[in-house]
Parts: sequence; structure tokens; C-alpha cells
Amino acid sequence: MASACCAPLEAAYETCQQHTLRLIDILDIKIVEARGLLVRPGGSCPEHCVRCVVKMDNEEIFNTSVAAKTPNPYFGEDLHFELQKKFRLLSFYLFDHYSGRAARPLGKITFRKEDIAKYSDQERWFNLQPLNGNSDVIGKVCLEISCERLNQEGNRHEVMYRLKVRMVDVCDLLLPASRKTEVYALAHVQWEATGLCIATEKLHACQQQDSKQRENVAYFDLPFFTTEVGQKRDEHEQNVCAGPNGKGSLFLRLSVWHDLPRSSSTFFHGEVRLPLMCPNQFDESKLAWYYLKPRLRGSERISRTQGGEESTRTVDTHGSLKLQLRYTVDHVLCSSHYNQLWTLLLHSLNVQPFRASVLALISYLPKSESDRIVLPLVRTFVHSNHVKPFVCVLCSEEILQCQDVNTLFRNCSFASRCIFELMKLVGSQYLVTTLKPCLDKIFLERKSCEVDPDRLTPGQSLTNNSRNLIIYAESMIIRIVDSSNHCPQLLRDIFRVMRDVTAKYYPNRVDMQWLVLSSFLVMRFFAAALLNPKSFGLRQDLPDSNVSRTLALITKVIQRLSNFVVCGRKLSDKEAFMVPIWERFSDERHRVAFVKFFDRISCAGSESSTTCDSVTVLKEGLLYEYKDVRTDCLGRTCSSSKPRHCYLTENEFYWCKQKESTRLGQLYLSDVVLIQPAERKNRGRRMFQVATRKGIFSWEAVSCAEMGEWVALMKRTCERQWLNIQQASDCSQLFEIDAEQQLENIHLTLLRYIETFRSWKDFFENQRSTLTQEFPMLQLFSEPTIRQVTLQSLQSILCCTYTLEEKHSLALANHFKQVKYGSKDLPIGDDNYLLLRSRLRKYAAAAAAASWRDEADTAVTTTAYTHGSLLPVEQTTGSSG
Repeated sequence: MASACCAPLEAAYETCQQHTLRLIDILDIKIVEARGLLVRPGGSCPEHCVRCVVKMDNEEIFNTSVAAKTPNPYFGEDLHFELQKKFRLLSFYLFDHYSGRAARPLGKITFRKEDIAKYSDQERWFNLQPLNGNSDVIGKVCLEISCERLNQEGNRHEVMYRLKVRMVDVCDLLLPASRKTEVYALAHVQWEATGLCIATEKLHACQQQDSKQRENVAYFDLPFFTTEVGQKRDEHEQNVCAGPNGKGSLFLRLSVWHDLPRSSSTFFHGEVRLPLMCPNQFDESKLAWYYLKPRLRGSERISRTQGGEESTRTVDTHGSLKLQLRYTVDHVLCSSHYNQLWTLLLHSLNVQPFRASVLALISYLPKSESDRIVLPLVRTFVHSNHVKPFVCVLCSEEILQCQDVNTLFRNCSFASRCIFELMKLVGSQYLVTTLKPCLDKIFLERKSCEVDPDRLTPGQSLTNNSRNLIIYAESMIIRIVDSSNHCPQLLRDIFRVMRDVTAKYYPNRVDMQWLVLSSFLVMRFFAAALLNPKSFGLRQDLPDSNVSRTLALITKVIQRLSNFVVCGRKLSDKEAFMVPIWERFSDERHRVAFVKFFDRISCAGSESSTTCDSVTVLKEGLLYEYKDVRTDCLGRTCSSSKPRHCYLTENEFYWCKQKESTRLGQLYLSDVVLIQPAERKNRGRRMFQVATRKGIFSWEAVSCAEMGEWVALMKRTCERQWLNIQQASDCSQLFEIDAEQQLENIHLTLLRYIETFRSWKDFFENQRSTLTQEFPMLQLFSEPTIRQVTLQSLQSILCCTYTLEEKHSLALANHFKQVKYGSKDLPIGDDNYLLLRSRLRKYAAAAAAASWRDEADTAVTTTAYTHGSLLPVEQTTGSSG
């Protein structure tokens, strides 16, 4: 068992370097609501909406809209991005939009990347600012700067220096790449205090060597000053650029522009400001990349911190937007460094009793923190192909701790949350296939299903509403009970394990087996998805009040029917207005249908099917089809792009000229060989390719985020096709899980609570006897054998966390030795955001490293779990010196 546990990581990247570091930028955005918007009158028009656009630099990554019935619209959007490229500005734009009319801007909010950390995990209001182009400055410029002394043999107290500036290249400007040659720069040498210019020169980008290269170089003769006799030369050179008569010091300001076509106006791209501190300032690296920044004028000359806070202090004249932002950079090591942590987690499945294992100790952390670690844990066990033992252990422990069988798996325990996340991970497409057809019909028809007489509006009929509710509920129940053939094999295996564990502890109680299945399948899966269709990926838009009420009533019917199946008798009626509806479904026919559904979906040998009774569209939208067309005898080709309305179903991907028009082409997913993003000149990262046995098809999405959604969904759909064909037992091949990243998130959680684990360790060593008041669950570890096993688990956590943290420190130090400040990847002017998450490591490791080393030197008899065996701590951590 132990050797099998270690295999996935050990077989991964055996040739990775000792201190390889991978950086993963993650951005989480929650758009809550807006208030005080200056929307146009006419909010009752269904085409009138407020549109929110999210841009990263100049690229749109997301947009959403809500009906503009009020100046305080609610969005309720939760976004998660794993960024594929670096960015500087994150902007939110609000527009007052009418169909067929030009959208009217309501305002914007712009954050610099380094400012996002100040508002991390805080839900707060931000005032909208009017749109102007001065603050949205992006782009980089490459400059070659050097300074030479002119009078080498002259009086050393009267020196003159010549500054040489050459603009080599520019990139990431708000300008098509074909027009980059039109960009020029104005270089100024100015006094800082007065702003007076000594000289101004015009420069052009000179990527290629040509005869005009001399014109692309600017020379500035810096003034010289006479100093007192006897002053040291180095002191004199350090102050050579200090201005007399209160003028302050000199600085170089280089602003980037281009001329607008058919106009006498110019467009400002940004500027670089470099203080000229000393003559040898540019000796180390003459060629460097710089970030362009907005111009500073008068009152705009405020510090970066003040500038970040100013947007929240200005008068709320354009309205405000409520946001929650979180930007982190995961520092992920190569797989071999996580072997010890990986093995600790997998070995927890064999520890007896389970409540003394590493997994159980993690579950005792505060709920807010354990919620963050649930998904990484689930993904780790899925990747290692140990899902079924994981579920078996969690279910057994939950049943042992349960005091009321009627609430089994119906609380928010650690086991319930893990299995719920597992169902969402494995069964997301199954959920869409089952519920989406009926859900789309409800959203489209928007029929009233209100059966509460107190909520009926004038003109509504209780009889018609009841009939609508019965029709919708019946069709939804039919979709659910007939969906077992579309359920993934892994999910059926999980339900089988849960049923077997329940039967072990409750023999001859089939109703308890139905209760467990009902708690997850109905209560936490189908019912939760109906109440929140957008968060479960069933819809892209939020339901209005009428549709929300309909979905809530359908959910009541399904939950009531599920409880009736478990209990086998009619339940008490708490809502009298629902009694006629419940009587319609509380019959033997519906009960038998649900019982058969529970039996089929939890049977390990049940057959799966790749076909559906009705085609379910998983995703549809606008894509651009790209084809290479040969144009001349020289073999040169050009690309043609045409807009297509595309559809993705369970079995195929097809496209039409317009929505619901005749098909122009189709691809069967069983024929797909490869799906991957692709880059094409001037198209950025919005392209992707679908390779089949017949050829390669290229498509372009409207944004990189939309492209990512298409690629991810098509991959998951193809993986399920492969699963149904191969009937593979190894589920780890069906999910693209970054195991190292998941283990890194688990490590961060352990590191955040390292002092808590140390205090628990002290408690079991009888150094703190009052800790049970703070953590009552520690009273469960009264037996000496359990205390000893728990102490070993705690020592393993501490040893593994500190060891892995030292590897992070070494890898991070090695990474910054290799990164050159001023390179294209890390331009000058970029704040050091790479350490956003390592600050925690910096203080935690520094505080605990000394005491840990002392413990490691003296802990001769202390043991830790490593690769399934018990070894002394010294052997697991290596030399402490």
C-alpha cells in the first residue's frame, strides 16, 4: 500500500532540478453589486441593462449584464482565473446599455497589481471614476542608457558628463503591432524642483541596424559644478547631478507617443522617469526594460500608496461598485519535494484510530480554513487514484461520530464537505446533462408556478400555477431518475462505497443506505444546483425573482419526495399550500422510481451509455473559424476568418452561420486527438486548435477567458467519451490536476497554523494542561495509545512543514539569482509582487526555524511517518546543520 501511494509523485519529474520553482498567478474576483448609478430612465425596458466589463490591461477577460430596473443592480459574480500572462492593471467598466444603441459609460475602477494586495479578501465599496485615458497606461520600453566623462584629463573638480539615451524597442502598447514603427519618444533632462528642461530630443525605436541609427540616439551634456578644494572625487561624483540654487536634482523623463492618422493630434502611451543620481548609475547594465507609467502633474504627484487610497476617498458622484479581490502567486516546487507530504496524507488512511491521523488533525482546524483545504485534498486523492479508500475512511468516521441517524451526512462536517466537492469535481457534466434541458425551458417560458395564496398577484390563477408546477416538477424528476446511465463510473463507485460502509454499520437497514444517497445526491447535488444554477455551471445568467421562486418550489417537491422514499411514510405538512402538490407525488409509482434510481446509480456493475435521449447543449457561443487560403505561386498564404455560432454537446462539436441555422460542419468528439491553445500573430492568446484524424481546425474566441472555457469544457467532454469507451479503472488520467499545486496549497495551510500544531504537540507532551478549554475535541484523546499515535502525527506535520519550507527558501533564493531586474520579464518599475505569499513564510519560518532545529537534534526517539514506515526524525529531515 505504501509503495503504491508514493508512485504517482515519484514517477513524475525525476529529472527536475533540485530547486526548480514554478510561479502560478491566481486572481479571484467577486463582483457583488453596484449602487447610485446614473442610469438612463426607462428601466422597465427588457433590453435596458447595466453591463460590467472586466479588463486585464487592455484585454477583456469577462463581461456580464443585469437588467437596469434600479440604480442599484446586483451582479453576484464569482470569478477565478489562473493567469497565463502577467498584467499591470485590472479595470472594471460599467456601461448603461440599450440594444441597438451606443453604450453609455457610467464609470470605471482601476487597480494596479501591487495595490490589489491591500484589499485582499476584503469585501468593500469602491467609487467609480470617470473614463479618461491618462491613468490606463500599459506597455514597456527598452532603453540603452550610458554616461561617460568628457574631460578625462582636465581638472578633477570641473568635470562634465555626457548622457547617451537610445530607444531600442517597445511592446504591449495600446497600438496594433503593425504600427509599432510609428512610435517615437521625447527625451527630456529636467530639474526636479522647477521642471525646467535642459534639453529635449526625439527618438524612434531602432530594432534593426540601419544608416539612420545615429538619429535614434540622444546625447545630453550634463552641467558641471565647481566644488571646494580637497573634496574627494567619489563624493564629488556622487553629487555631480545635484542642482544649485534650490533646483534639486536632475532626472531623465522619456515619454512615448504616436501620431494619430489623418489628424494633427498625438496619443500618449506613458513615460519613464529616472533620477540621475550619479555618473556610474548605468554602468552595470546599459540595456534595460522599463514599465511605462502615467504622467505626473501637480496634484497628481502623490505617493503610490496615497494614489491607491484616493479612489476610495473621492466623492461618490458616479456611483460605486462592491468588490472582493484576491491576488496570490503560488510558489510550486517540482514534484519530488512533495513526496513526504504526499505520503503523510495517503498514509492517514491506514492510521488507527483515524481521529489521530494527519487528515483528522487537519479537519480539526477552524472551519474557514478547512474549507480552503477541502478541494486540494480531494484533487490530491483523485490524482493518486485513492478516492474510494478516502471516501470509505471519511464515511466510517462520520457514522461513528454521528449521534442522530436522521441527520447523518446532513450537516457541514468535514466528510460531507469533502464528498460534496468530490461530486462537483467528478459529476459536473453529469449534472449539466441531467438538469440543463428542463432548466433552460423554465428560463425560456418563465411561467408562474406560485401556489401560495398569500403571494399571488392580481390576474394569476392558482389552478394554472399548480398545473405549471406539476409539469415542471414531473419533467425534472423524470430527468433525474432516468439519468443513472449518464453518471460517471467513478461517481457510481463512490456511491457504492458509501452504501457498503452504511450497510456495515447498519445491517438490514436499507433505508439508511437510501438516506445516505439522498443526503448527497438530492440534498447537496440536484437541489443545490437548482437553487444556484449559475454557481454550478448550469446557466450563465442569474434567474429573476419569478424563475427563482419556481426553482425553489420544484426543489421543495424533489426534497419532499426523497424524504418520503427514505421514511416510507407520509410526512407532516408544515406548508399547507404545498399539500395538494405533495399528494400528487407521494404515491407508490414515484417512490419505486426513486428506489430504482438509487439502486442503479450505486451499483458498480451498471452499464453506462454514451448516448442521450435528447441532445444536451453544454455550451454555445460565438467563435471565429480560421482557414489558411493559398493565394499565389510563391506559396504565401493568408488566413480567412468567419464568425460562427458554435455548439458543444456530449458527442459532437458543430457550428452554424447563425444561431439555429443550418449546420455548416461538425466534429465528433470520439475523433478528436488533441485540443490546445494556439498563438497567431496579432491575435494574442485567444486562439485554440482542435486536431482530429481528418485535419486541424483553428478557432478564435472573443477573449482569452472565453477561449479557456471552451478548451477546458471540450477536454472534459472528450475525457468522458474516452472513459465510456475504455472503461478505465484509473481515474487519475481523466482529470487535469496539478498535484504539486494542490500539495502546495495544503502546505500553506499547515504553515499558517504551525503554531496551533505546536501547541497541540505540547499538550500531548503534558506541557499545557489547559488547552482543552480552547480545543474541546482534544478531550477525545485520553487513552495513552491514542495520545502516542496523535503525537507521532503532529511531529510528522511539523517535520514535513519545516523541511518543505526550507526547500522553498532555497528555491526562492535561487530563483531571484536567475531573474535579472530590468529584463523583459521583470522590467524596472515592477513592484516585487512575487513575494505576496512568501511573506507568511518569511516570518513563520524565521520564528520557528531555531526551535525546530533544537528539537530535531534532541528528538532521538521521536518518530515520523515516511513512505508508510516509521523512521526517526533525523532520517526524514536530513542533517540539521
